[in-house]
Amino acid sequence: MPSNNIEKPHIVAISNPRSGRNKRGGFEKFKKILADFPSINHIVTNSETNLISALDKCKQNTCEILIVNGGDGTLQHILTYLKQVENLTFNPCLVLLQAGTTSMAYGDVGCKGKLNSVLNKIINYDSGSSGVLTQSERTVLRMTLPETSLTVCGMFFGGGAIYNGILYCRQNLHTKGMRGELGPSMAMIRYLLDWLTVNKMTTSTHARIKTESMDMIEGEFTIITATTLKRLLMGVYPFWGKSVSNSDLALSLIKRNAPKAAKAFMKILSGKPPGVESEEDYYRSIYSSRVILDIYDGFTLDGELFGKPDHLTQVVLESAGEVTFLTT
Repeated sequence: MPSNNIEKPHIVAISNPRSGRNKRGGFEKFKKILADFPSINHIVTNSETNLISALDKCKQNTCEILIVNGGDGTLQHILTYLKQVENLTFNPCLVLLQAGTTSMAYGDVGCKGKLNSVLNKIINYDSGSSGVLTQSERTVLRMTLPETSLTVCGMFFGGGAIYNGILYCRQNLHTKGMRGELGPSMAMIRYLLDWLTVNKMTTSTHARIKTESMDMIEGEFTIITATTLKRLLMGVYPFWGKSVSNSDLALSLIKRNAPKAAKAFMKILSGKPPGVESEEDYYRSIYSSRVILDIYDGFTLDGELFGKPDHLTQVVLESAGEVTFLTT
């Protein structure tokens, strides 16, 4: 039976029973199936303190494969831990399961398939079998709030309609049972349709934004995103800039009242330039290793909400190095 004691350090599964899918029966199912895999050590965490303690044990025992049975918040805490200076020598391969309410990162670097099959592939991979899993490297996004000295790591930052879409999703869709990508996707579609038509729901965010390759720009922004993922909700990737290194953050900005929004956004959703006049005045997509924002609104990192409306918060986003995910 899996236990909370790490006896075999190669493979460890960390479960957050409070994450979205786990609360709805996923955790009990995971425990039942995991009983057939005694070489996988299982640690159950019910708080951030428990999680940090579990990661300390994994680091001490040089865990090589870490199975993340939790949502975006659990992954965020793990990435923050791994990218602290004192933990940089601890580099386990991460296996991300779909156990959260949204699990945006799962859509890009999740280990997909039936749980029994995934666990068997992990065992075979650990035994040296080739071709069963693929190593996928992703850069970690580090967010620092100088005002409070808070530093958090994740993979997706959003402001403007993205922040308000999350609020709408939590208040109106998650309460109706829309989980996984469905709820956020429906919220995104509703906001996009409003933005392209009557423009009553979408709220813009006032911000000043500076990167090492871009002069300071200021204005009202409908969309502010920065991510290191290669796939977002519904498989879209709305970035059309050219990368100069693997460690860059993909930053996209769309100002309020951008011209020919419907035509432009259909192209943007597929990663193509908007192709409209005065494009750079309203649409920007660049890759940067460091972004400084002064934002007068709330914002999100991997679904967790920060800041507040009508309050200025300075945000520093930068690359924090890579992690390796094992994907099917």
